[in-house]
Amino acid sequence: MKAHDILHLRIIREEFTSQTTVGKMYIDGHFFGYTLEDTVRAFGIKVKGHTALPAYQYQVKLTFSPKYERMMPLIFNQNDESVNAMGIKFKGIRFHGGNRHSDTEGCILVAKHRVTNQIIQGSLEKELSLKIAEAEKQGKQIALEIING
Repeated sequence: MKAHDILHLRIIREEFTSQTTVGKMYIDGHFFGYTLEDTVRAFGIKVKGHTALPAYQYQVKLTFSPKYERMMPLIFNQNDESVNAMGIKFKGIRFHGGNRHSDTEGCILVAKHRVTNQIIQGSLEKELSLKIAEAEKQGKQIALEIING
């Protein structure tokens, strides 16, 4: 697959606390927004709903979320749409709206503004979903790279 057949999402994590991880998201090299995730834990440690995905490469696609009852970006790297990152398994990890650390539930929040290391504002979930939908309509793959900066 050629580079122009792929929509590149990149998260560069910049701040790590005992509860949260804050980063910046780029789409095809252009700044898109801020991310808020649960804490990055030591290799092999996962606390369900309170652990950020490992820095790794993933795919993203829009799927229907039964929990939120709408189409949302799903992060995966396995055929069953789950994540297996170096032996650590996750399921149902999405980009979604929210403002606070308590909204993450293991997922990645993306927003326009960073307020603190636990609060972001101005959800960009809909804008991200539209970009992904347009890329999918053009037959592109959506690649996500997460980097611990």
